[in-house]
This record gives sequence, C-alpha cells and structure tokens, in this order.
Amino acid sequence: MKRIIPLILFACLTVPVFAQDPVFAQDTERQRAEFFVVAEHFEKLGTLFRQSVELATPAAVSIRITQDRPIGRGNRTARLTIEESGSGIVITIAEKQVILTNRHVVEEAEDNNILISTHDRRILTPTRITMNAEFDLAVIEVAETLPQSAVLGDSDKVRVGDVVLAIGNPFGLDRSVSMGIISAVGRRNVPGAGSSTPRIGFLQTDAAVNPGSSGGMLLNLRGEVIGILTAIATQGGGNEGVAFVMPINAVLRIAEQLVQKGTAVRPIIGALFEPITLEERRRLGIDRLVGARIANVVPDTPAEQAGLQVGDVVLAFGDTEIEDTSHIVLLIAQSEIGEPVVLRINRDGEIHNVTVTPIETLSR
Repeated sequence: MKRIIPLILFACLTVPVFAQDPVFAQDTERQRAEFFVVAEHFEKLGTLFRQSVELATPAAVSIRITQDRPIGRGNRTARLTIEESGSGIVITIAEKQVILTNRHVVEEAEDNNILISTHDRRILTPTRITMNAEFDLAVIEVAETLPQSAVLGDSDKVRVGDVVLAIGNPFGLDRSVSMGIISAVGRRNVPGAGSSTPRIGFLQTDAAVNPGSSGGMLLNLRGEVIGILTAIATQGGGNEGVAFVMPINAVLRIAEQLVQKGTAVRPIIGALFEPITLEERRRLGIDRLVGARIANVVPDTPAEQAGLQVGDVVLAFGDTEIEDTSHIVLLIAQSEIGEPVVLRINRDGEIHNVTVTPIETLSR
C-alpha cells in the first residue's frame, strides 16, 4: 500500500506536464492556423453575399394590398378585410423610374388599396398601373422619386449551378434574403398554372421563396438583378425548393413597351401546334421525342404564306431543335418581328426547309 500511494501521486503530478507537451501544443496551433485559413475563405464569400445584397436592397420595394371580400350566404353576408403582400423592383426605363412586379400581385386590387413601402421607409401609392397577362407582368408608376434603381444583369448568361440570392417580402417580412443555386433554365411550364403559364422560359432555383415574394428580385453575386420571382411549386403552400423566375432580359422587352406605349406586342407566325402521337411518329420515321405537329394554319398569316400545312411536323426553329409544343410556342414568342427564320419540317416523311417571317400581334 505504501508503494501504491507514491505511484498515484507521481501520476497526478505528471499529467499536467504531459498536457503541456510542446509537440501537442504545436499541433494545436497548426490546426488552428489551418482552420483560420479556411474560415477566412468563407468570410470572404460571406462578405460577397452581404455586399451584393447591400447593393441591390435599395431597389427592393414591398407591396401591400387591402381588399374587402364578402363572406357568408344569402342575407347573412358581411365583408372581411384581407391584407396581402407582394414584392417589386425599382428600375429605370426610358429615363423613367418605375416598379416592376407580377400582374397577379396587383390585378384584383384598386389602385387606392395598394401601398408601396420603399427602402427609405416611405409609403407611396400608384398613379398608374399597366399590366400584361400573357407575361404576368405589371409596371407601377408613382408620383414621387423612388430610391435608386436596380442594376440589371444579363439573364442569357445564367447557367445551372450558378449561386444566386433572392430578395422578397415573404409573409409580409420585408426584404428577406435567401440563397440557392440555379437548378434549371428554360423551364416552360409552372406546375398548376396550365394555360396561364407566362410565355417565358423560366429560371428555376432552390432558393427559399414563399408567398409574398412574387415580384421580388433574383440576384447574381454582383448584386445585379437577373430575374423576377414569380411562382413556386408546392403542395403545402410554402417553399419546397422549386421556385420559378422570369429572366430579366425577357421581361424588359415587354416592360419597355408597357412604359412607352401602354400596351405590348409579341411575334406570331399564324400556326397552332399539338403533340405528335406515337402512331404518327412511326409513320413519319421520327425515332426521337422531338417536334411539334401543326394543328391549324390561320389564313392570311406568315405560316400560310410560307406554305406550311396542317400535319407538318416542325423539327427545328432556326438552329434550335424542337422538343415539344410548348418549346416552339416559346421560341416564336422570343423571335424578332420581321426577321425571317428557317423552319425544318417533316412532311409525310420528307424533310423540307421553310422560311417564315414573324409578324406582330397585340399581347394582352
């Protein structure tokens, strides 16, 4: 027993000595230095996010709409006041500052029931609202000078995997920011929208977007607006990681016309399209899922003048191969009025090239 006590005492005294071993201390310092190097990289990335948001936020506005809606049935009715929220972006068109948002944000509201909250904490009301249903776009004008306009990026350069930031007004929470990536480009259909889907190839992102963010901005890491938050795919009513964004380049074509003329036009060729049946694919020798079948040719239109016929299957529009009917509708909507384009068609199994020149029609 007398021998054990000294051994225990020796162990207790030597533990602190081993804990201060120089080799161990050097390893800890080296690990700490390596950790700081990694942390510094993430801090720089965080600074980039922060600066992008700071550059863009003054151009973000919140839109609040108050509406009275009847409730009840028969003689037992009352009116319930409902407040809804949306988002908007200040931009400059033809030297005029305006607010861009989605049509569905303001379409059912009276102008005097719309309140716009700016970055500098002012509350404004619209003097004029011009809307377009086919592109789900609204341009709001106000009498007062707005805060700085957004810097616009080039949405044609956006690629899958790009890191993006979203700024909106979800659930009325002003100027909320979320981050994600571009998960797809050129989406032509929004789940649940059906025929009311805007004639635009959407950007898709997994950034958190919730009700109230419609009309908000999607940014690249330079703080430039590359799109307008428009819709979400959801089963529960909230964010599920799939949001759809109208590319800013496509939006500007319509917005500029709305500001300058009050209306907008879009290209048409005068043909209606439908999917190709499996039986017809086999008959025509089309062995891949490509093409759109012409279902109708409108008289006195470029399609008729070019000699297109019902039953022709359009395989390519210019240099772009046609994936389906919604694809060719989108390509026509994005074409240039008055600029000839070559269509490659399959007519009864034979390939032909037909040149057609889009004309304009009123976009409502």
